[in-house]
Amino acid sequence: MNIAIFLASLGISLLELSEAGAVASIYHGIYKSNVPFLYATLGVITVLIPTFALGKFIYLLPLNYVLIGSAIILFYFGYKLLRSARRYFKGVKRAKGDDEKKEGVVVVFTISAVEALEAALVIIALMGEDYYASLLGTIIASIIVVVLTYTLKSQIARIRLPHMKFFLSALLFSLGTLWVNEVFIGLSDLFLPVFFLGFLVFNYIIIKI
Repeated sequence: MNIAIFLASLGISLLELSEAGAVASIYHGIYKSNVPFLYATLGVITVLIPTFALGKFIYLLPLNYVLIGSAIILFYFGYKLLRSARRYFKGVKRAKGDDEKKEGVVVVFTISAVEALEAALVIIALMGEDYYASLLGTIIASIIVVVLTYTLKSQIARIRLPHMKFFLSALLFSLGTLWVNEVFIGLSDLFLPVFFLGFLVFNYIIIKI
């Protein structure tokens, strides 16, 4: 099993599904029932089940095209995660309206589906390298999130994940860079730790600017 793929799948799934769990926890506090958790679960499985059911056919595509396309996706989400982490460390707060708490459990379903979709786009990119490592990472992350969300409930809504975003961004950048080099110059996977350390430094510089 490809450990890097497993960790990337685990990380992005934890990140996105934890945000879905946090939203469900907020509405749990509002409605004083477990219905929001049900809707959050439905939103997630509505996206992830088709992702793994159809994503397996990625093997039918030429590997080089898959790697290049996957690298582009990873770069994009690496950038999004880094931008989010930088916003947090810089103390920039995004404006939030009061309407969000008044829209009911449909909002929980929608937000959970969107978060699952963001995770799925990265997971699909990872499947080209190791389908089962991607699947295992997502399953384990889902179990962790379900347990933590149910036991911590409203407390999980206060969890912030900027440091996780910082490291996960570096990992996605590293995998994307490795795959591009793998296509064009046949670079070995042994260079992944070097890229990872390099992007940790890069991310730190970007956040400090």
